[in-house]
Amino acid sequence: MFRHFAVLLFIMASNPPHPQLIHNALQSLPSALFVLTCTYDKFSDGILTRWVQQCSSEPPMVVVAIPKGQPIEPMLRDARAFALCMVQANDRRAQRLFGNEHDLDDDPFLSIETKTAITGMPILPESRLWLDCKLEGHLSPDADCRLYLGQVVAAHIELPKRGSKKDDLIQTPLHDRRKSPRSTPAISNTTS
Repeated sequence: MFRHFAVLLFIMASNPPHPQLIHNALQSLPSALFVLTCTYDKFSDGILTRWVQQCSSEPPMVVVAIPKGQPIEPMLRDARAFALCMVQANDRRAQRLFGNEHDLDDDPFLSIETKTAITGMPILPESRLWLDCKLEGHLSPDADCRLYLGQVVAAHIELPKRGSKKDDLIQTPLHDRRKSPRSTPAISNTTS
């Protein structure tokens, strides 16, 4: 048994996976667009991210990745809290307000009437799903992003109204959208 394992490790080490294969595999994970929001002292800020994942059930926790060097990072560490507001992938206002780099003095919330979460973080009014999180820690891996771990202390989800079309807030992997040959009905050749 150990010999088979050693052979498998040798094969894996001598044939590293192609970077495009890794990229394609990661792209097949479900994702959604979120605005991570934070307020501390007199400053408020937000940043777009698609990298949000539940990492614990008890207590409920999420991990969020944002690019390193963002103006919101010191605010996150000082406030010790953040909110995640899910927005539509084609939300132009969210893209305009939170998708570009800006100075810390530029408050993207000045033109938006927001709600306030339990932790004091701003909640976008059009967000049909939001999580209010207490910051538990952060990691700085040797990568282009920093990871923030948050315990979810409050949440909201607005369910679609009955009879309305299903939204594309969460993008499922492409392979889930394709019909398999097995899902098509078999054609019967019987005659009556």
